[in-house]
Amino acid sequence: MFAGLRAFGAPSRIRANLESHLLDMTGVSHGEGQRMRSDAELYAAAMAGGSEAFAPIVERYADAVFGVALSRLRDFHDAQDVAQQAFVEAFERLGGLRDPARLGAWLRSIAIHRSIDHIRGRRRTVAVEGDVQPSKEPTPESRAERSELRERVLAAIGNLSTTLRETTTLFYINGYTVDQVAAMQDVPVGTVKRRLHDARTRLQEEMIEMVEDTLKSESPRENVAAEVYEILKRYDRPPVPEEKWAEITRRLREIGTDGIEGFIRAFESPHSPTRRFAVEMLSSGVGGEEAAEQLLIRATRDSNKKVRRAAFRALLGIAMHNEARREDVVPRVLPALRDRCRRTRGLFAWYLSHCPGIPEHVPLEEAVRAVAQETENDRRLVACQRELLDAALCVREGRENPHPKHY
Repeated sequence: MFAGLRAFGAPSRIRANLESHLLDMTGVSHGEGQRMRSDAELYAAAMAGGSEAFAPIVERYADAVFGVALSRLRDFHDAQDVAQQAFVEAFERLGGLRDPARLGAWLRSIAIHRSIDHIRGRRRTVAVEGDVQPSKEPTPESRAERSELRERVLAAIGNLSTTLRETTTLFYINGYTVDQVAAMQDVPVGTVKRRLHDARTRLQEEMIEMVEDTLKSESPRENVAAEVYEILKRYDRPPVPEEKWAEITRRLREIGTDGIEGFIRAFESPHSPTRRFAVEMLSSGVGGEEAAEQLLIRATRDSNKKVRRAAFRALLGIAMHNEARREDVVPRVLPALRDRCRRTRGLFAWYLSHCPGIPEHVPLEEAVRAVAQETENDRRLVACQRELLDAALCVREGRENPHPKHY
């Protein structure tokens, strides 16, 4: 239910709370992912598609709205609550936006007004430029250092003026560019550059790094699983550059089995690029062996042929590199021989016949059935299946597999 907000990756706490509010107003189903769109296009899609089509707006501006609220409230929890309220109000008032190209500036305006209302509504008197409010989050000994760091950062940016504080927060919280910050604040790019220069002048160099790290870490993320899902989701993103692949894999391995819930969420995404990327990450050895294997088995039944193919390939990789697991894992790959995609059928007939140690675990009847049931008039496909049958027969007859080995 309401998979769209999960799929579009709205920061998790804001997203989770928004789901119940928006679902009360509409009940439409999600749509498929699209290319990166302009604000005007996002607006038009949201007007036509309802709550699920509003989700990409949340995805694009969740950190910005949170950052605007944080710059005024200087309390992480209050800022999360106000950000949620701002998005609900934005959804209700969406038809009143006159210039869709100014979507970011409009959302900022809502966040500012809701922050002012929140300040006025506090039971105790709190000035906008007053003392930093203590965090509501429990701070046991294990979190004492983090809590102290948060308070130091809030105190540091709290000494800046409102405009400098907001500009600094927006720039560092999620890597928004100077141009993007300028568009949201509806000011010239030069003004943003000057504000950032002034803020850096007032903050010590080590504090700038501390501000950046803390704001990014306190961006509305629910837990480790949410971080994993943020890494995996592929909506409106280009393919992962080769130089980033190792970095992503390293981070997921650091998280380990604690992030398996993030993988589960990725496999529930309606966007096949997200599901496929999750499969590829699991095949890189992250997520825990047993849990990863179960998710890969589940992915072999995916509706998307590329996801299925990636899952079959990952399972075959486990079998190739873990001799003790072959007897159990190879049967999980055999459904590829009956896949509805003929390319998948041919590809895995070839793999199963050419990978060392694998034909021994392919039942002869499976190889015979693959050849006998083939209806496609595809010579290459039939040739691959016959090679598998030949390899299986060689094993039964004690002969060496004549086909070139694939590693």
